[in-house]
Amino acid sequence: MLVGISRKSMIYKTLNTTAQHALNGTSVLNTVALQKGASILRVHDVKEAVECVKLVELLRA
Repeated sequence: MLVGISRKSMIYKTLNTTAQHALNGTSVLNTVALQKGASILRVHDVKEAVECVKLVELLRA
């Protein structure tokens, strides 16, 4: 499953911020997507997404 929620308006509008400041929300939702079976993340912030993947993989072990 591919998920592409990086900096989407549903995140920054909900958090009352801007797309540039929506990294925390994006990381949270990427983590949830991974936990629910996503295998591909389409992202703007690669380093942070890789960290999410690594942490979720550790939780699965």
